[in-house]
Amino acid sequence: MASSRNATTRQYDHDSWGWVMVATAFTCLLVLYGNLKALGVLLIPMTNDLASDLWLVGWVAVLYDIMHNCVGPVVGALSRLLGSRPMMVFGGLLTTLGFMLTSISSNVFAVAVFIVGLSGIGTACSTFISLALTASYFKEKYPLANGLSTMGGPIGMMAYGPVTQLLLGTYGWRGTMLLVGGISFHLVACAMLVRLDPSTSSPDNEQYQEVLVNDEDENQSAGEGRDCTDDNTDNSKKSCCDPDHRQNRTGMCCRNIVKAIDMALLIDVRFVLLLCARCTVNFTYSAWVVYMVSHGQFQGLSEIQASFLPTAFGVGNVIGKLVLPLLQQIGIKPSMTFWACFGAGIVGVSFLLDAFIRPFIGQLALTGFVGVGYGVVFQALDVMVRFLVSDDRFVSVLGWQGMFAGIAGTLGGLISGWIYEWTGGFSIVLCVFAGVTLLSIPFFVTEALYAKRKKL
Repeated sequence: MASSRNATTRQYDHDSWGWVMVATAFTCLLVLYGNLKALGVLLIPMTNDLASDLWLVGWVAVLYDIMHNCVGPVVGALSRLLGSRPMMVFGGLLTTLGFMLTSISSNVFAVAVFIVGLSGIGTACSTFISLALTASYFKEKYPLANGLSTMGGPIGMMAYGPVTQLLLGTYGWRGTMLLVGGISFHLVACAMLVRLDPSTSSPDNEQYQEVLVNDEDENQSAGEGRDCTDDNTDNSKKSCCDPDHRQNRTGMCCRNIVKAIDMALLIDVRFVLLLCARCTVNFTYSAWVVYMVSHGQFQGLSEIQASFLPTAFGVGNVIGKLVLPLLQQIGIKPSMTFWACFGAGIVGVSFLLDAFIRPFIGQLALTGFVGVGYGVVFQALDVMVRFLVSDDRFVSVLGWQGMFAGIAGTLGGLISGWIYEWTGGFSIVLCVFAGVTLLSIPFFVTEALYAKRKKL
């Protein structure tokens, strides 16, 4: 007996629902980074009300971002096993519940459990899966789709700051936290828009497959489907009730979980090289987001002047994410390797200059250039990793990438703080940032050479 399965050919770039998924990913990233910004604004009021130390409450916000990244591989595996929509609904509910319960918390420990343990895991479910869903609709237009969707991050950071400050003055930090949780409930609505599940899609190179099933295999499959209590024959008891059979089924379940986690990515040379490049860039990115305002004040800017630096960074980041799609729309298609190296070069040079520039206009311009550089390099990286694997495995790529990049960002923030304690300023930190960012260029070049050699 023979059975067959005809792989469905995906029509990339022509499904209008893909743009709905772009809006979904945009919203998920806006909520993630907006919530992170809101926690920063509420830091001092929460510290005073909970009678705690500032660094302790601040670490809750840091751990929120760390948790979001570190559970990436687990989220990817569960998405492939259970489906994209259920996991996104679950993530939206966790995020909402975490912030709402925080509004009635009486101590820092409870805040940490709700923000880190619930909302941190919930946002991971929403963001990683939504980005993977967006990628499953596009190929030629993926740079444009990715650029539009990832703009949710910088726009969320720019928008949530003043809004949170306004709500804080009206409702206090507890009321603001409750409203932030209500806004986070939009993640559940985004999850309900999911139609295509990449975990059920076939690789692009998969063709018609014929699976041969002989009589013995067919009888064995039929035996596995019987219930032991409904069939009293000796053969049935041997086939499905004996310990060996149960052990085989347990082993198969474990193999499915291991396959869903997709640890094979960690021995893929191209993925490892691009992962190393992202980690070097992310090492500086997270710390710069945290310390850019403080650095401006150390360089002589007033509090009001320094508060404009995140806005300049966000605007530059949006511009950087749109440059590549706009170039492709007019027919210019630069190499992704060149584009990534170009972005890393902008960031490195801007950091080096920013370490010594003191006037407000100069710092504002350089902060904007740093944002442009990061937008360019992350955009190029996203496009390069998109085509390493098939659609069903891409969520695992995002998960593993998020975990290692999150660890690198955490180390960057920690080492930056140590250097500041030793030197009393951020000038040396920015020189270190410039060098570390430029270290990504050899990884980009090596990956391009390896890919070229592999094609020969």
